[in-house]
Amino acid sequence: MDIIIFGGQSNMQGQTESLPSENPVTDGIFEYRFITDSLKPLCHPVGEDIGERDVNDIAAAHMGHGTLVPAFCRGYKEVAGRDVVAIHAAKGATTISDWQQDTERYHIAARKISKGIEKVRKEYPLGKIFYVWLQGESDAIKGTNGYDYMKFLISYKNSLVKDFAIDKFGIIKVGYYVHDKRDEVIMQSQEKTVKTDKDFIMLTRVATELSENSAFINPSAPGHYNNRAMDIIGEIAGRTLGVYAKSI
Repeated sequence: MDIIIFGGQSNMQGQTESLPSENPVTDGIFEYRFITDSLKPLCHPVGEDIGERDVNDIAAAHMGHGTLVPAFCRGYKEVAGRDVVAIHAAKGATTISDWQQDTERYHIAARKISKGIEKVRKEYPLGKIFYVWLQGESDAIKGTNGYDYMKFLISYKNSLVKDFAIDKFGIIKVGYYVHDKRDEVIMQSQEKTVKTDKDFIMLTRVATELSENSAFINPSAPGHYNNRAMDIIGEIAGRTLGVYAKSI
């Protein structure tokens, strides 16, 4: 049983237009829930509210709507041929500095991740542990420079490797949010990070393309993807990670 941890901000948390009308369950794909310490068949909505709300928390999909997680895990399983547990630990409107090891948010997420790994170990032979990251829009708003973003991202990855022995840190490259050069600074920093540090893998760049097409944007939340886009992003990224998992 492989574990895939999903982190980042609102587009990873899930801020689509609705709960998807098609919401299948796939054999061998589960979600870990911290509050009940249980594994449930993965479907929308994904995640749960844990921690001091809006201050140091991680949160479920906004209003119980859709996320990319189910499509990602289906794509991963189809390619890798492995069963998987998803651990959702994302929070909207967060910057990369909000996730550093000395923050309370990191410790809250770490408790969920640790308990999830422990649960899987009790019930299945443990396979690989991967982390998937979709974040950077808040840093574009803030105007974080590329050097600092990369420094913080590598520091965050190093903490996860130390604490949970993750096998690879996957990046879903961000799309346009503020629609100026600040977005491109974050995009370029993510690209440079993947080239600089072998612990990272670029899973997909499709979000950048989709972010410039209104057909893939949540009409109620500019800068956030709709369910159609989430399925595209999730499937492509999941299949990419699946190819990598088969190779190791």
